[in-house]
Amino acid sequence: MRLLLVFLITLAIGQVISIGLGLLVERQWSPYAGLVTFIASYFAMFVVAWHVAVRVTEPRPHSAGALRAEGS
Repeated sequence: MRLLLVFLITLAIGQVISIGLGLLVERQWSPYAGLVTFIASYFAMFVVAWHVAVRVTEPRPHSAGALRAEGS
């Protein structure tokens, strides 16, 4: 459940960035360039958000010292 929540939050932030990037490119160059930039970054954010969510929620390994203390 935590993975899904982190993914959705990261995705929402990424989509806001995609919108801003698309608008910035549209104002600087052309509406077509802005649309292409937005669509590319929109779909790329799904992949980026998933990788970030997996990395953030992955279990932390126990340190070697903690394992030795538990085994004694």
